[in-house]
Amino acid sequence: MASYVVDPNPDKLSDLQDQVDDVSGIMRQNIDKVLERGEKLDDLIVKTDDLQATADSFQKTSTKIARKMWWKNTKMMVIILVITAIVITLIILFATGVIPT
Repeated sequence: MASYVVDPNPDKLSDLQDQVDDVSGIMRQNIDKVLERGEKLDDLIVKTDDLQATADSFQKTSTKIARKMWWKNTKMMVIILVITAIVITLIILFATGVIPT
């Protein structure tokens, strides 16, 4: 003869099933959060790469501009020194009488 086991507490089985369902729901939420985090990390990596490229471009441009301004400043100083030397030479030549007034 076949014997069947009858569960005397069907409430325990339903409680256990509810707990399994709760854990399953929590795990699904966790997986969704992990996937969302992965997407955010991918976006962050793209933004970081863009920022790095922009920073490199900015550094190159600023270096070129700094060099250009340095040459411009140096040229201006040379021009001022030459003009000053000419003026001083003329003053000395007038003062010594080499150039008559």
